[in-house]
Amino acid sequence: MASFTDGKQRLATEEDLKACWGGIDNGFRCCFCGYKFKLGDKWRWQYTNDIKNAGGNPVVCAKCDEGIEKTREKWIEKCKRVKDLFENELWFFVERLKR
Repeated sequence: MASFTDGKQRLATEEDLKACWGGIDNGFRCCFCGYKFKLGDKWRWQYTNDIKNAGGNPVVCAKCDEGIEKTREKWIEKCKRVKDLFENELWFFVERLKR
C-alpha cells in the first residue's frame, strides 16, 4: 500500500480501485473534482495532517494535482469554504442532523 507521506505520484491499481477510501465505499475518486479513477490513472495522496483544520489527506487526480504546495493551498481553501458553508448557509441542516 502506498504511503501518503512520501508525496509520490502513483498509478491506480486493482487494489486501489477496490479499497474503501476515507471510510467511503463509493469508488476511488479525486477529492477535488470527484473523478472516479480507472486502472492505470495517475493519482497522488496529498499529506495534510500537519495542517490545522485541513480535513484529512485528499487523493488528487493528475488534472487537479498542481504540485505539493499549490495543492495543499487549494485544499486548505476548500476546507475553509466547506466549514463556512456549514456554519452559515447550511446551519439549519447541520442542526437537524444532530438530532
